[in-house]
Amino acid sequence: MGTCKIDFSAKQKRFDETYPIDKERGIYALLLNVHKLREMRFRRGDYAASDLLTDFTHSILEADLTVRQQLVIYLVYFRGFTQQEVARQLSITQQGVSDHINAAVARIATVNRKKEQGVNVA
Repeated sequence: MGTCKIDFSAKQKRFDETYPIDKERGIYALLLNVHKLREMRFRRGDYAASDLLTDFTHSILEADLTVRQQLVIYLVYFRGFTQQEVARQLSITQQGVSDHINAAVARIATVNRKKEQGVNVA
């Protein structure tokens, strides 16, 4: 009888290259694909996707985002609203929404860089 071999480390390595969460581009990539990653985790039991999403959730909490930054990230990337729709809901400009996203992404990436360097972020 044959065996099935899955190289989890190779998949993890691909995710680390695609979604480097210590870089802003990796955070944006993850946010843009969060629904796909969640589906991979739940429907396929993808451990690498699960690990990535868990690490990302911890990073968001450790980044100490403002309530407004958390809300904007949630509405745009998890609920699928456009920046213009969120701006109307929150009575701010679209540029304000974009600024909140950029600040949140920068904070999350900074927290992850510090963790990679062994700096305590608590």
